[in-house]
Amino acid sequence: MDIEKTMKELTPAEKATLLTGKKNWWMNGVPRLGIRDFMVGDGPHGLRAYKDPQERGGYPETRMPATAFPSASLMSSTWNVDLIRQVGEAIGEECNHYRVDVILGPGVDGKRSPLGGRNFEYYSEDPVLTGKIGTAFVQGAQSTGIGTSVKHYLLNEQESSRRFASSEVDLRTIRELYAKPFEMIIRDADPLTVMGAYNKVNGVYACQSPFALKELLRDAFGYRGLAISDWGGVQDKRASVMAGLDVEMPESEWKDAFIQDVVDGKYPMDVIDAAVRRILSAYDRLLQNPNRGKPTDFERHHELARNVAREGIVLLKNDSGILPLARDAQVLVLGTFAAHPRMNGGGSAELKPYRLENPLEAIRAVCPAAYFDGYTASEEILQAARKAKTVVIFTGTTPELESEGHDRADMRLPDEQYVFIEAIARANPRSIVVNASGSAIETGRITACVPALVQSWFGGSACGVPIADILFGLVNPSGRLSETFPIRLENTPAYPDFPAKLGPAVYREGLFTGYRFYDTHKIPVAFPFGFGLSYTEFRYSGLTLSKPTLKNGETLIVTVTVKNVGQIAGKETVQLYLAPRGSRLISPEKTLKAFAKVFLRPGEEKRVAFTLGDADFASFIVHRNAFLVEKGVYGIRVGSSVSDIRLEADVAFDSTDETRPRLSLKHPANEWLSVEPERSLLRDVLKRAHRELRWWEYEDPVERIVARMARDGVLTPAEHEETIHTLTR
Repeated sequence: MDIEKTMKELTPAEKATLLTGKKNWWMNGVPRLGIRDFMVGDGPHGLRAYKDPQERGGYPETRMPATAFPSASLMSSTWNVDLIRQVGEAIGEECNHYRVDVILGPGVDGKRSPLGGRNFEYYSEDPVLTGKIGTAFVQGAQSTGIGTSVKHYLLNEQESSRRFASSEVDLRTIRELYAKPFEMIIRDADPLTVMGAYNKVNGVYACQSPFALKELLRDAFGYRGLAISDWGGVQDKRASVMAGLDVEMPESEWKDAFIQDVVDGKYPMDVIDAAVRRILSAYDRLLQNPNRGKPTDFERHHELARNVAREGIVLLKNDSGILPLARDAQVLVLGTFAAHPRMNGGGSAELKPYRLENPLEAIRAVCPAAYFDGYTASEEILQAARKAKTVVIFTGTTPELESEGHDRADMRLPDEQYVFIEAIARANPRSIVVNASGSAIETGRITACVPALVQSWFGGSACGVPIADILFGLVNPSGRLSETFPIRLENTPAYPDFPAKLGPAVYREGLFTGYRFYDTHKIPVAFPFGFGLSYTEFRYSGLTLSKPTLKNGETLIVTVTVKNVGQIAGKETVQLYLAPRGSRLISPEKTLKAFAKVFLRPGEEKRVAFTLGDADFASFIVHRNAFLVEKGVYGIRVGSSVSDIRLEADVAFDSTDETRPRLSLKHPANEWLSVEPERSLLRDVLKRAHRELRWWEYEDPVERIVARMARDGVLTPAEHEETIHTLTR
């Protein structure tokens, strides 16, 4: 497409039309110029496809089958970026199959609290893990020719009052935590669109926030793609256009009035033209897609969904090696979710699965298994439990508990499930729980009475076989938690302010969310970030750093040896955390910076290498409006979870970045003497004046000390003026 030629041919009305959605699932084209409409589709775990997109006048209901991949919380628990890139490719292929141009995903919002209603749609509580997994998804999907929509930008961490609440957050927390995944994905994957959120950002709706859309998205991140709204996310059309939102979705109530206002010259045409150029550029990318309409292989995608579930299911407890089960075992299976699995959360993630399997059938394909539905411990069920060699209980949250549109009231499963587990465990101590939830739950009542707990998340439509594979040792579990499982809600960083309902959502915890909070404050958790058991064991050794001291612009290579010292093959996720030592910044004790998942046969060892640069050591320095590296010593911590650090080493970063504001003359002398260059400046002044500080002057402001020196005749008026100049330059 010749964009500038097209710009000259467009009428003001046609330009305005491009800034509005069409019906429910289209972005407007320009039929007169041969530019078709472009279709978008939910959601982050697979495509919600429709038989006839024109059904009901463009608001279709009849769905077509597509692969329901596991929830984002499971995907990130694989810690396998290559695998999630394949998921993106598969979803892109299914979009092409159904002629959908843009998939509305991935979701990369943070997890302030386990109560977040859409936490299952978001990857992790950590921005680096989220950013790397999200980047892989976008790269995979867009490699097929379609576009993605990274959402929900920005600070959309709660569902309660999401169209009203204002997320009140300081700039450093925004840049280091909540905006970081968006920035990483924009830098490394160039997503076609970014979707603006419903909520306000520090008092201004995200879809009309100049700070979010201009200062961050365009200027800081360098984004040149489309900024679109969430469905119904625009509250003020003029404010959104002037702030830099390109396309309002879906077709809005004020479409005709807006078009007329543009025709009448009530909008600056340069603002409209800038948006239209971005829209046409995105359309040009989509028009070059050679795969649109190409049939895809749903069976291959179903097997891929199985592989994702196999790698994302997390073994949380396995006392006395009760798992894996013998393949000829006779098992009693209990719980509704065994036969009717909880494959996904409600809302935008819902779709019609191409093929749906269940754990009960998969277990019965391995060994004989009796089954009882429900969560009532009748005498018949208790008798069966007493006679069984092993009992497997399937639990999980309900659609009423985890869904778009509302947050959870607590971290608990329905109480009947806890009571049921306790009754069965008393009847048979060899009871295993397999839990399906999209985010963390309270596990204390479960782990207190059963020897094994498996977190299966929402496993998608291919969840059955992977669960059976792990239970019977056909697959060695390698999932690692992408979020912390706290002991109780009262221990969580945003308690009791989450979710805010009648006023602003004030992020008082700042940077201290998830493991950053628990780790720094030494608060015990049920299961830490990055944790997961295996049927084998791994030993770490030989941590080496490429250099002891690092300077700006240089890279540090960290290498470590990991060996499988067990009897079966398995995958280990090696995690590298950075721990600033003696920092003057208020920072978490350590933060994730890199990770690698490696496959090892019994007795095999591999060297794993990580490369760190300025960006990994940097903090956002608000007064400089930049990411800068504080000079000092940093701990390199390598292990299998945030709480299981196996090897440690230190590196000195001889940074020349100025990361703190200079002290003023109103600061006391003892603060001047604690940092450079102020220490040297003050000492030089005292030396030239042949003066020492008196014991009580250490708490005096420096300006008073200098004034006193002038009054005492130690400094002449000219020397006093020169001293002030020297200390403040």
